Amino acid sequence: MEQVTIRRMLMCKTLMCLPAILMLISEWSHYIKSQEITVDPPKNIRINDTGHLGPLYIHWTAPASLANLTDCSMRYHLEYFNTYQNRWTVIRTVRTWYSAQFDLEKEVRVRISTLLRGACVNGTEIMSPVSETVLTPTFTGPVGSRIQDLKCVFYQKTFMECTWQKGSEEPAHSQRSLHFWHQGMEQAEECPQYIFSNGDRIGCTFSGESLPEFTNFNICVNSSSPQVALRAAFFSLQVQNHVKPAAIEMLHLEAGADRCILVHWDLPHERIPRHCLEHEVEAREEGVDQVLQRNITREMMLNSSLDGAQRKCFRVRSRIHQYCADRGFWSDWSHWSCYPGMPMCPNHQLTISGHHHTVDHLWSPPHS
Repeated sequence: MEQVTIRRMLMCKTLMCLPAILMLISEWSHYIKSQEITVDPPKNIRINDTGHLGPLYIHWTAPASLANLTDCSMRYHLEYFNTYQNRWTVIRTVRTWYSAQFDLEKEVRVRISTLLRGACVNGTEIMSPVSETVLTPTFTGPVGSRIQDLKCVFYQKTFMECTWQKGSEEPAHSQRSLHFWHQGMEQAEECPQYIFSNGDRIGCTFSGESLPEFTNFNICVNSSSPQVALRAAFFSLQVQNHVKPAAIEMLHLEAGADRCILVHWDLPHERIPRHCLEHEVEAREEGVDQVLQRNITREMMLNSSLDGAQRKCFRVRSRIHQYCADRGFWSDWSHWSCYPGMPMCPNHQLTISGHHHTVDHLWSPPHS
């Protein structure tokens, strides 16, 4: 009797599990079928250069085997090697084209796959094999004929100068041409005003009105004559990262509350907003080269004490703060301004027009 009861219990448990077992078998069957489905990669990959000195346009066509696809969605998995960041960048798109910025002095490597998702692949997503294209740059002229040390400085956001050094193998009496492009232009244009040294072109001056910020500004410097083979050089920059503010013209030194020295200054008239600047203040004893105090502040005033010096001198310089650009150049230093001797200040708090201001002394290594 007990054996009969056990067999009936096992049968009941098996019957209860049967729907789950059947569902598992169905899902596994769909999975096996989906693994048997193959998807073709995109065809006819082309990389076009429209003369914008960096942006390239990648085009491709859908595989012919998927031309009549109705019950699945199709998109593409695009990868290109970003030589600026030294890594692969991944894009997924339903379009059959894409544009990206490339360093034209290096290989352009692109990989594209087809992605299918939906009922035609049993509710899964399947990726095709990869189609890969490599575009190798074509160089003319020896490596040593390429220019060196391109440096661009955007002075007070009024004008920008880009200068370079001649290559070590550049032939005598050769001449350079600079072309540039940004998104506000239809085609690349030649330098509007060259900078010369001993009859040679060593740079270019750009007006501030033609310099858009927070977008790629592309530059190519190559030979100005097809008869002279010189290695072309390509650069891409963003002008807001190359700003050099004007120098502070004058410091004002006054006796503050609690017998401190109040150092304050006015900004030059320029296009850089006040909130985009930070300032470095140096202090030293008159006649002594050693720096006694170095502070970085976003305010336009600072309090200080004599620190036992008979006469204390100050100077200040400015640069773009990281909230407004990734980097920038320090302005030139102001002239030194000195204050007569007075007793050492008992604390670092001063009163200006009834308000209390506390300044933290931020020590940092010397800046170049």
